[in-house]
Amino acid sequence: MRRLILAVPHTLVLIVIKALAAAMCVQSIKSRRLSIDSTASSRKLSSSSITTASEVRPLPSVTLPGPSHLFPPLQSAGLPIDPSEDSTNPGRIPDETQNVLGLDTNLQRQQHGLFPSSPSSSNTPSGTTQFIGQSTPGSGFIDPASLNVASSSAIENLIDIPTDAMLSTPAIPSYPELLTFDPSWEWFGNLFGWGSDTNIDLDVGLQNSMFESNGVGPASSTDTLSAAWLLCATPRAGSPVTGEGIRAQGMADPFGRKDDTPWPNIFKPNVPDRPLTLGGVKASSDTRPPRSGPKSISEASRNAMLSLIYLSHQPHWLMPDIDDFPDDDTLSDFVDLYFEKFHPMFPILHRPTFSEGDTPALLLLSVAAIGATFADLKYRPLAVALCELVRRMIAWMRGSDQRAKFDRHALAAFTLQTALGVVCGSREMFYHAEISRCSLVTTCRRLHLLRGLDTATEDLYKRKKHPSNEERYRAYLKDEERRRLGWGVYFLDAQMSAMLLIPPIFVVNEARVHPPGDEALWEAPNAEAWASIIAKGEAPDPSFPRPRFLKLLSMCMAGQDGQMVMSDFTVGIVTYTIWRLLMDQRSLQKAIGVGLSENGMDLAICFQTDILDTQPGYLLTRLATSTFPIRSPSYLRLSPAALYHHARLVFTRPGLIQRVKHLSGKYEPDMTQEGTLLWLKTWLADGSEVRKIVWHAGVLSELMAENPRGSIGELIWTFDCALIFWIVLKHAPQQLTSALPVAFFAANWLCITPPEMWIAHGGQITFPLLGSSTTWTVSAMLRIFMDRLHKMPWGLAVQYHLVLNKLLEAESEGASQL
Repeated sequence: MRRLILAVPHTLVLIVIKALAAAMCVQSIKSRRLSIDSTASSRKLSSSSITTASEVRPLPSVTLPGPSHLFPPLQSAGLPIDPSEDSTNPGRIPDETQNVLGLDTNLQRQQHGLFPSSPSSSNTPSGTTQFIGQSTPGSGFIDPASLNVASSSAIENLIDIPTDAMLSTPAIPSYPELLTFDPSWEWFGNLFGWGSDTNIDLDVGLQNSMFESNGVGPASSTDTLSAAWLLCATPRAGSPVTGEGIRAQGMADPFGRKDDTPWPNIFKPNVPDRPLTLGGVKASSDTRPPRSGPKSISEASRNAMLSLIYLSHQPHWLMPDIDDFPDDDTLSDFVDLYFEKFHPMFPILHRPTFSEGDTPALLLLSVAAIGATFADLKYRPLAVALCELVRRMIAWMRGSDQRAKFDRHALAAFTLQTALGVVCGSREMFYHAEISRCSLVTTCRRLHLLRGLDTATEDLYKRKKHPSNEERYRAYLKDEERRRLGWGVYFLDAQMSAMLLIPPIFVVNEARVHPPGDEALWEAPNAEAWASIIAKGEAPDPSFPRPRFLKLLSMCMAGQDGQMVMSDFTVGIVTYTIWRLLMDQRSLQKAIGVGLSENGMDLAICFQTDILDTQPGYLLTRLATSTFPIRSPSYLRLSPAALYHHARLVFTRPGLIQRVKHLSGKYEPDMTQEGTLLWLKTWLADGSEVRKIVWHAGVLSELMAENPRGSIGELIWTFDCALIFWIVLKHAPQQLTSALPVAFFAANWLCITPPEMWIAHGGQITFPLLGSSTTWTVSAMLRIFMDRLHKMPWGLAVQYHLVLNKLLEAESEGASQL
């Protein structure tokens, strides 16, 4: 942190100091709440601390180098002009211009970029007109810095403001005290937090009871946020649209373009952002023919655009309350939990260099956010708050410096934050995760992480015939880190597609590099240990030829992978790729109308084409069978078996999962409750298919319960199994019984194929952790799955727990009425 602070340019420090000096001229409001009296319809503004501008000491003037303004002065007949404005002394504050939020002085307008600063006695540029930032009826322009234009005396007559004697807040400290930065300084939060006394949990929409069994889910984080009025003085608007003016000055093109590279997809930024320019071109009315009709853009519309430009270049968020930010020991514990719990399921980071190297703070915080999810219950709301902070940091970095868009550490942090956003329990984070997935894939494509011919290892052997172990190890790390980052984005995209039943972004044939290498080599702490693993034959040498991913996939489809050893990560990637191929097949069927009704919805009755009776389906079955000889399989090794059973739930009767979720309360815009219930009752009439689905749901639930790994998939699959049992036991329990004397059946998590006799005739069946089907009831089954969800670390489990709890309450109410 000290290194980062020392690296801050002196100019930026001066800009921050001047922003502080200008803000000190404004009345400070610690907290403000607007209440509406329903009887008198009156509004009262309560303030716990207000300091009037007359009590503030004059501040020394500060001259800043660099860009003088971001928002050019406007010349419009629709704007009021105040010719009496004193421009000779920006530090003096006229009494008649005081207001509650700020003062409309030349100094303040200069801070907001309304005209350039000047060391001369006059602050008004020649040829321009001064104006007060008020809105004119019909003009469409509002100066956000001066929204409240009434004087202090006028405000006092309208609202109830405490007198100075009632205020206990000390006066604002003098200017020299501003030079020492202290985050705990009382006025720091007042200036950069805009008087917010709410904690960070409220800023990200969390309730303290979120992770309790009777809690409610988090609301949108934007509910408690307001617009940020403090002007950001540092230029961060982007780079010139064209590089002509920059090249004419002998400077590098800010977009990283070269004269011999006109392709639009080549974007390699290598310089900081500069203020956005519009080329200095102003249209002249005499160059256009006379207009016959009304103008499409009025002056009011243009002024509204300028207001949006102004507002969109201000800080986005309120400064959070960082008093409760975890200390370094707590954050280190979170990082340890990440590598213990989450890293085996998503191995994209190299732990030895992560622990020993100079890891960027952004990546450290994203790792800690996920680790906090696996900590004690009291820390789980903190995980969501940290996730939101990382998202804001990434948005700020990518928006303020275009080079951050392609920084690999930032991309890794972005990937982890997106993964956490899906399942942290915040609806807003879930929304952002779906959007971020597209950005991640695009960035991965631009960096060619899953493409390319030459590698560092190949280049090393071209230079040296017998490189040292240290050189081989460094080349391996460079290649493997790049590949695993690309595969991490691919894997996350495939996971979200399979678990949320949404189309993927990546195309399978875009992955043209080698699959991830052996985990033993990846976890080796140093070059000596890495070389020893290879020498003992515990892992293949990465320099040896091996098939790339598409070749490996085709060999697996053809059954030619018998002698191949795939890493755990590779097994997971291949498994989710197979799922994607199955989804593509179903999409193709729907495109040609197979299995669809006249209105384009999935049919509830059986049709001939079975998606799983294809090459991808056969491969998925074979991979699922290979899972069970392993004594303690990892989550990635369990993925084939879990996805095999889940594929049976999804593709045996396409549309079933969506219909069940709709009936359980999920909103579907193209479905009605009556239509969904009719669809499900039609499907429930097919006893053999119902029993087949129940059998796979039971085995999948046993698989997750017997091998808990705290994975994202475990959460999604457990919830889907719960809904399958709920719909069958509630509306067709007779399909699980038989009037004929049949044999007793049992199943466990090692099973792959259901017993044909039970599928055909039904009867009693027993699962080790679910018990006998003769004892199953809706309430009992819901409680079993609710208990499993309650033990899972992710915040999304709380939401799913609430869904099942509502179904349980409805079942209890129905039973009481009987």
